[in-house]
Amino acid sequence: MDPDKNRNLIFISLSQFGMAMTANFIMVFLPFLIFKISPYSSQETLIWVGLIMGAHSFVVMIASNFWGVLTSRFSPKLLFMRGLLANIVLFLLMGFTSSLHGLLILRILQGVFGGISTVGLIIISSSSSRERISADIGFFQTFLTLGQLVGPPIGALAASVFGYRGAFVSVSIVLLIVIIFSYLNVEEVPLQSKQEKLFGRSTVNQQTIVAWILCFAATVQLMFLPSVLPNVFEKFNMERTIALKWAGVVIMIYTATATLGTYFWTRVSLRFGRDRMILLLVILGILFQSLLSLSRGMVDFIVIRMIQTGLIAATIPLIISIFAAELKGGTIGFLNSSRFAGNAFGPMIATSILAISNLTTLYLFISGLTLFALFGFKFLSKSTFHPQ
Repeated sequence: MDPDKNRNLIFISLSQFGMAMTANFIMVFLPFLIFKISPYSSQETLIWVGLIMGAHSFVVMIASNFWGVLTSRFSPKLLFMRGLLANIVLFLLMGFTSSLHGLLILRILQGVFGGISTVGLIIISSSSSRERISADIGFFQTFLTLGQLVGPPIGALAASVFGYRGAFVSVSIVLLIVIIFSYLNVEEVPLQSKQEKLFGRSTVNQQTIVAWILCFAATVQLMFLPSVLPNVFEKFNMERTIALKWAGVVIMIYTATATLGTYFWTRVSLRFGRDRMILLLVILGILFQSLLSLSRGMVDFIVIRMIQTGLIAATIPLIISIFAAELKGGTIGFLNSSRFAGNAFGPMIATSILAISNLTTLYLFISGLTLFALFGFKFLSKSTFHPQ
């Protein structure tokens, strides 16, 4: 591999690690902060938790498509750093906000300037060979997931030691280090093709839509849990003050298997076939998602969750790699938006179902959603996707 391309693979992945870490840094204590400052009832506050936690990703779901197309007009490296800078400012403002409406507005603005992981994917795709693109995107996804791994326990610790405001200031400092790191180490790549139109036929078609739906369902499996962790702990008779300290540890444990699974399965797919691997991992992910409803204590709940995330996480880079070789910014942005859609609707789905039903219904609903997405993907794969 060309040294500059290998350098981009390593350093853009490390930069994305920093972004993912800061995003998940606040996610672990945000539900507890919302409950603290909320003037509403517990049931109404649950809806606010879903809205505030999901608003950022909902907006990024739309914005990520524009970020992909913008790489045909502006420097991908500069776009990446501008997104980082905007997030630094918004995190600082969130630390000094004490109303639910203010938090919601800032999360929406954060989403407008989000989506820079799309740019990261484009830089990686531009720097990878066709033969290595699945493994390289898997490498990128591994560092993204690793950021999700270390963020929650550090965030929970920061909120406990420095308070919520101090935690937001801390995350801004971390992002400042990331932006300096990116400027010094990430190499520029050429602008992407200008012939691709936003939401044009080459971007949104039957193939990309079915892939989008499956990536969305997989992301919902990965991201729904933090918004309802207070309720999970309550089910297992754990006090909320203790739950805050354990929340980061629980998320860290199951995200560790997601990180390892992403790295391992994307490399195994080079030998056994990408599409076969996607089918196997999704089926097993559905099975273990359903088994969460049978857990009777924290230990078996965590073990099942670890296995489930270790299986389902790798499907996202494997699916995206099917199209990434085409090096179309809009297509990559569209597929990457599925992750943000899952990030957005995962908390909303979880809190909405829990507000009217129970955890068992929630677990089984997400299993059913993923099964529906898999049927669509498998049906289209007969004429579109072929095992390698």
